[in-house]
Amino acid sequence: MPERLPAPLPGWLAHLSPEPDWGAVPVGPVLAGAAGRGELVVGVRAYARPAPSDRPTPPEADAFDVGFARYVAERLHVRLRVVALQPDARGNVTPRVPSVDLVIAGAGAPRSNAPTAYTGGMGRLVALRGSALHTQADLVAKPVCVASGSPYTSALAAAGAVPHVYESAIRAVSAFMAGACDALAEDDAVLDRLLGLPEWRFYRRLDTRLAPGRGGQIALREADTASAAWIDLATRHWKTGGAFAVARERRAATVAYEAGLLQGGFICHS
Repeated sequence: MPERLPAPLPGWLAHLSPEPDWGAVPVGPVLAGAAGRGELVVGVRAYARPAPSDRPTPPEADAFDVGFARYVAERLHVRLRVVALQPDARGNVTPRVPSVDLVIAGAGAPRSNAPTAYTGGMGRLVALRGSALHTQADLVAKPVCVASGSPYTSALAAAGAVPHVYESAIRAVSAFMAGACDALAEDDAVLDRLLGLPEWRFYRRLDTRLAPGRGGQIALREADTASAAWIDLATRHWKTGGAFAVARERRAATVAYEAGLLQGGFICHS
């Protein structure tokens, strides 16, 4: 799977993955309806960005999710309308707007979903230097900070850890640094950036690697086998065609930038 490859290889893989003829791929009622309207309506995660305490910001759509939604809309040859959905206490987002065609990122018990996950590079765990934690087995019954929609949550829970889900990656990072969890689980690309920050010299990776979970991240508003197959093909090309690798690195840079601002005291969470 492309998300399991070292960073330079997905770009090389893109040369072996020609763009499908999207017009020749069958669609079902959900995507056919969007094509007929000329608009695809996609629900994505939303949360407030870090901001000065006297100027809190309203929730904004997750940029990574929007990037994938735009990728799908472009291949369907329609405009994109994004509906921002705030995660519930378990980190799931569910559509509250009947007109939403597609929900991405932790939709929770969807009636119809594409089997390929659109997000999730290989993950790692970080903990304080000097702690007794070294592998995932050391985290049994211990809290681990994760972001809403994290592809590592189910694997952590299955191994006996206790995932504490936060509405965004930067909030999970902030909670971990504040001592709310014994470890943080994130994409290794994000951790590469974070561990390069001066204040992160007090942390280290654990030996365990976390494979991202598969499927269950993309839900259609109704059961639609043909549209689900079309979305699945788009998801696989998103990964093999190189767009995923670019979006993954952009997300890593954004999280590290926000973490740097938090530590510098320029912004805080409201």
